[in-house]
Amino acid sequence: MIGRASELSALEAVLADTENEGAALLLQGDPGVGKSALLEAVADRARERGLRLLHVVGVESEQELAFSSLHQLLHPLFEHVTELPDFQRGVLEQVLSVRDGAAPGRFAISAAALALIQAAARRRPLSVVVDDVHWIDRSSAEVLTFITRRLTGCRAAFVMAGRSGSGGAFDATGLRVLPVGPLPAADALALLDSNHPGLAESTRRRLLDEAEGNPLALVELPTQLTEAQRDGEESLPVTLPLGSRLESVFADRIRALTPQARFALLLTALAGERRGNLRDIFGASTQAGEKWDEGMLETCVRAGLVRLDHLAEQITFRHPLARSCVVHMSPGGRRRAAHRALAEAHKTDPERRAWHLAHAADAPDEAVAAELTRAAQRALARGGAAEAAAAFRRAAELSEDPSERSRRVDEAAFAAGIGGLLETAHELAAAHSAESFRAATTAAYVQFHREGDVDAVFRILLPFMRAAAASESAEDPEASDDAFYVLLNAAVWGGRAELWPGVYEVRDRMSEAARMCFDAVADPARTAHDVRARLERVADTLSPTTSLWRVNWLIYTAMYIDCFTFYDAQWRERIGPARYDSLRFGPVARTHEAFMRGEWDKTEAIASRGIADATEHDYQLIHVILTYALAMVASGRGDEEALRKHCDTIIAWAQPRRMQLLLAAVPETRARAAIGRGDFEEAYQQAVAVTPPGELPSHFPHYQRVFVDLVESAMRTGRTAEARAHVAAGQRARLDTVSPHLAVILALATAIAAPDDEAGARYEAALALPDADLWTYDYARLRLLYGEWLRRRREYTAARVHLSTAMELFEQRLKAPLWAQRARNELRAAGVGVGVPDSGNGVAMSAQERRIAELAASGLSNKEIGRQLNISPRTAGAHLYRVFPKLGVTSRAALRDALDAYDESCGTPWGTPQRSR
Repeated sequence: MIGRASELSALEAVLADTENEGAALLLQGDPGVGKSALLEAVADRARERGLRLLHVVGVESEQELAFSSLHQLLHPLFEHVTELPDFQRGVLEQVLSVRDGAAPGRFAISAAALALIQAAARRRPLSVVVDDVHWIDRSSAEVLTFITRRLTGCRAAFVMAGRSGSGGAFDATGLRVLPVGPLPAADALALLDSNHPGLAESTRRRLLDEAEGNPLALVELPTQLTEAQRDGEESLPVTLPLGSRLESVFADRIRALTPQARFALLLTALAGERRGNLRDIFGASTQAGEKWDEGMLETCVRAGLVRLDHLAEQITFRHPLARSCVVHMSPGGRRRAAHRALAEAHKTDPERRAWHLAHAADAPDEAVAAELTRAAQRALARGGAAEAAAAFRRAAELSEDPSERSRRVDEAAFAAGIGGLLETAHELAAAHSAESFRAATTAAYVQFHREGDVDAVFRILLPFMRAAAASESAEDPEASDDAFYVLLNAAVWGGRAELWPGVYEVRDRMSEAARMCFDAVADPARTAHDVRARLERVADTLSPTTSLWRVNWLIYTAMYIDCFTFYDAQWRERIGPARYDSLRFGPVARTHEAFMRGEWDKTEAIASRGIADATEHDYQLIHVILTYALAMVASGRGDEEALRKHCDTIIAWAQPRRMQLLLAAVPETRARAAIGRGDFEEAYQQAVAVTPPGELPSHFPHYQRVFVDLVESAMRTGRTAEARAHVAAGQRARLDTVSPHLAVILALATAIAAPDDEAGARYEAALALPDADLWTYDYARLRLLYGEWLRRRREYTAARVHLSTAMELFEQRLKAPLWAQRARNELRAAGVGVGVPDSGNGVAMSAQERRIAELAASGLSNKEIGRQLNISPRTAGAHLYRVFPKLGVTSRAALRDALDAYDESCGTPWGTPQRSR
């Protein structure tokens, strides 16, 4: 390894990390620069260290086969599959075709693959060497991308190599990349001389100039020269086979082989380099009527083209360029013959057989198209949506029947959308949009999720849906529901009045599940009252054969009536965990309900993972919706900097697209943050920007997210009439019958706005609601506000119970420091943790005096202090009148320093919990 000391040192460090941690590194460089040689060196050093070695090679001819590279990685580790949970074991068995089952979701597949690697690494550290990562099939590449970002604590080293600038599905973002460049001049000379001593000086200089430091050129080009050229007696050709034609250094060796040997190499290049591939190559050669001679493979080995492992019955190319050279040198007819022979040899592997038949076909062939369609369906069932899309697309090209061609293009577009290939889905749908309802739905789906173009959704879908409604012929109810799902989503997030007439126009022709979701989501304050009972009936019909789009209806419905968590596990079990987890709307529902239930760490985790997936697959809308979830957590926790960043992201994307529901997230979350920090005027202004007081806006499904904030901020700022009008609007709308969560929200708001002589009973009624404590955030506020009310009435014992519970929930469960501080301050005022020791001169302040002094020191007026503490401005002034002489000051300006000096003289920080005597 001349000239690669720094690269070898970096690779050695990666292997060393496997003793305790995992690591991943990607080698990138031009063809022939020595990446494969470095991988061989890694493999040798891994063996010396006692690591278990796994080899994966990306093969161009296997890119269409879903999870073909993942099979290379995981199959040797299957002895550890019994160490995994049953669910993960089942997922891997389905993906690797060990058993049939529903399509696993990509996250489930990736997590199971990582779990298997972790299980194997616990027994013995692993070294995984991946060559030609740019040729790995998309499904395997996505799993590999997932694994290599989560190796912390896993004793596995992944070293991969790929060509610079090549596309490929593997995403190297965030990974350490080690560029492998040309050799420096001195090292290039040393490599040339060590491999080809005795070259004439003129020849050496010309080769060094032409090779430009490329190791493969330096090693292989001299072998293409005549003896006279090597000795300098003849000049070299004007053009040497370098640059993009570097692979042709192998051409003369290939030409020197017998036709039978060249055909055997072509079969090897097209069949892949799996263990045991020698049997397939022999069988295919026999099928093609080619003479088989064991000696011809040894000739290929001696020519430096392949390696032969008789024990593993495996033949592999010494360099990827030799493999591609074999393919490119073979005429089209010869390649098609090789594919036909391999198809016959793979009768027990229908996916490989179908693809070989497809490559062998040079004209439309319905029988081959049908086989490839079945292969696409199998790939889709295993979670290989990207490969399914490619298979459906090729099947469409081979279709003889125009209607079958149309249907297969639709299937290709749909599979591409599921696989996150929105550009491919868009391309297929756009080319076909005038012909098919489902193609139009796919086009609209792409426009909505990638571009956020609500108007394009209506422009594409409404004509088809109107035509279907007017037609006497039978329509495909599933296709209609799919279209309506996209249309309804666009109207909801668009949030504009002019969109809804089109939705109402086609609503009544949809399925019960679709109409039920419409009633839950479009205008829930007026139409969602009986949805829970309807959802129960529809959910009872779920089975493993239920359309995934129909499950989306149920998830969407349950999310908006706050019962998704109740059904989540049931639905996963009924339709199959793998299929269920593949639904992209699931994380949106989970983040929403996790926030409402006070599981804010979980909200952030799900949203962050979902954003990574959405970014990778260009689902821009999902990215922004999950950013909204992060903004909700930031607002609840008072993280103003994070909230500003998330709101900026939402505004930048939603404003030019006129997505009003997303834009409403900004004042909603700002109102929540203002309430938390006690800025009630700001909270009120932000809340009424979302919903006017006394009104639940039509077709605005997020009215409940700011309901309590509006009522509390109105009461705190002296707008009693507005607060009570809003509560009355909720009561008229019978919000308490929509969902148990809304019942808690309405009861809490009612108690906040109630006259003082009724408030106690209202708070007690709210606390008595079944499972009120499920909704941690609202429940903590309920206990806090009730405790404040009791404390103001001097019912200190009862107040302390509620305030202590509120403080614990805000501090421990929600991790919301501003809310926790608010509860702590109230506890001090109720005599818990506020016993201020006498100062040296025997002067002491009460808890209420101390709180008022702090607020005055922060710059608030008596009126503002009164609003915050629910006392009159006159009472606030009276307390300050008593505080000034105790602190020895005569003005508000001196309060802050005086308070600091007072605490210091007392010897105990004010915040130290104590019980007053």
